[in-house]
Amino acid sequence: MATWYPSVADPGLGRYVADQAEALLRSGGVRPLVASFESAYVDGPPDARRAGALAAHLRHALASRPDVASPAAWSLTAPVGVARLPISAPSLDGLLPPGHEADERRATLEILADRLDPAGMSGVVHAHTGYPDGYAAVGAARRLGWPLVITEHASFVARQLRQPEQRWRYLEAVRAASRFIAVSDTLAAELFVAIPELEEKLVIIPNVIPLHAFQPAPPEERSPQELLFVGDRKERKGMVVLLRAFADVLEQRPGATLRLIGKSTSEADEARWKAMAQDFDVLHAIRFEGLADRAAVSAALRRASVFVHPSPRETFGVVTLEALASGLPVVAAQSGGISDILEDRRFGDLVPARDSRMLARAILRTLDRLGEFDPQTLRSAVERFSAEAVAPRLRALYEEVIAEAGGPHAPVSSATRTAPWAGRADPVGDACVLLAHDTDRAARALSLVPSALLRRLTLVTYGDPARGALPPEIGRVIRTRDHITAELQRRGLYGTRRRLRDRLLRLAANPMAPIRRRLVKGGLAEVRWRASAAGTGRALQGIPAHQRDGSSAPEVFCLDVFDYAVAAPFIAEGRFRPAPGGMIWLADRWAAAHTADEPSTAAADRSVASASSAG
Repeated sequence: MATWYPSVADPGLGRYVADQAEALLRSGGVRPLVASFESAYVDGPPDARRAGALAAHLRHALASRPDVASPAAWSLTAPVGVARLPISAPSLDGLLPPGHEADERRATLEILADRLDPAGMSGVVHAHTGYPDGYAAVGAARRLGWPLVITEHASFVARQLRQPEQRWRYLEAVRAASRFIAVSDTLAAELFVAIPELEEKLVIIPNVIPLHAFQPAPPEERSPQELLFVGDRKERKGMVVLLRAFADVLEQRPGATLRLIGKSTSEADEARWKAMAQDFDVLHAIRFEGLADRAAVSAALRRASVFVHPSPRETFGVVTLEALASGLPVVAAQSGGISDILEDRRFGDLVPARDSRMLARAILRTLDRLGEFDPQTLRSAVERFSAEAVAPRLRALYEEVIAEAGGPHAPVSSATRTAPWAGRADPVGDACVLLAHDTDRAARALSLVPSALLRRLTLVTYGDPARGALPPEIGRVIRTRDHITAELQRRGLYGTRRRLRDRLLRLAANPMAPIRRRLVKGGLAEVRWRASAAGTGRALQGIPAHQRDGSSAPEVFCLDVFDYAVAAPFIAEGRFRPAPGGMIWLADRWAAAHTADEPSTAAADRSVASASSAG
């Protein structure tokens, strides 16, 4: 259950949760299943019937197939099962009630829990934030009869607790949990002050740093005077301070460069950072780069001279520790996460937060003494966060809470595992249908899909296929606009002045029709929605009701809530097989089917399921 978990869309999102799950699997004592989420957007006001289409779709998918959890395509060495579950989320025009994000996750996880058979298995539900995921996991833990463990990573807990709708849900998660883990001493102290009743449950266990993924580089392989920042380009991450500091550095070191790996919240924000760099006259020395996977980040850490971390608030600071594991000195603001490590100047330098001049001076000092840093000494600073050090502590905690709950203590045979833990994903069929009314959203989703898979897809969408920069490799595109227009005309909701005579004739024949349309709950918007659904349904009628080899119905993937609602009757009558996830799940599943076979799980002699509601 991982809100923050890596995907093809964002390989760095919640990477620390994936590292933990992989470390537990490699340790031989735990068999993790991760449930993640994929947003289906809602346009307009909330609608229980349409929102219910997601739950009905998921129940049907879980009941009809054993391959909900596919091995994670991004896993380094240990394939972990990942279920990508659809949840509704508000679009720019959508309206959803406060607390919806937590309630939606909770209901979805309960559907998954009802599918699993925990008989004979000792298990733990492990959530990775108090809100929304800890609260969401409460229901699943109760249904499975397993203890709940929550790890808090978020730096914005205080802000959550000031919101009434979030506070009472957060406190419910706290009361339901058997243990509450903080990833650092700083965060533990803050949690205890905010929620004193946590005292008896609070434990400190850090994140995992996979040392095997990061190796020090010899000095001659590093780029002289290259500064590196990896993370979201946001003001609260210290971007303004970083750019100002780099301007000061460049005055003293004209050959210095700054490499930024990550993303901005929006194109407007990205333009803002570049404009600011231009104003500071440093744009020519900065490389703005996009998101990168673990291998690319590791390579960047091996190349740079200094890692700079200007964020004023971090609960742990994963990337800074990865830099140290790569033998790279770090200059960071006092943020709570790694302050205790960097107080030892053998590893870099620590400066007050939000002070660009102090940050610049620390960078210059560190560049002046690069020859003093020993890569192995830097690496030794993070050895206590290795998988070998952290995974046994988590296993021991799991066994402790299972024993307290009265669960089975003896090792459980792998033969007792239920389908979602066993085997690989079914291969992707030769006929996949993506129902995506919003053509622009479809284009963004399809940009994640490899060409070989695109050729198997039929896209059903409203807009012009040329609009939205759709990939040319798509096997077939069906436009629903003409069908919807015809349906709107039939209902008297679409036309031009030339059609005025026809509309007047229809009004004369049925004068109450306009009034009835306005009496429908939701008014004309609801009538137009029904017309759009009917028009899209007619477009779907043209798709063959079986795979090209005749083996089964085509698999249908849905993008947004409208699409799930339109697909529902076709799934009910058996024309399509419902996919249990969206495009991210499909891309992961495709990649998993094209990797080496999953190694034997015989070593996993206890079947403790870590359902990681990441955050």
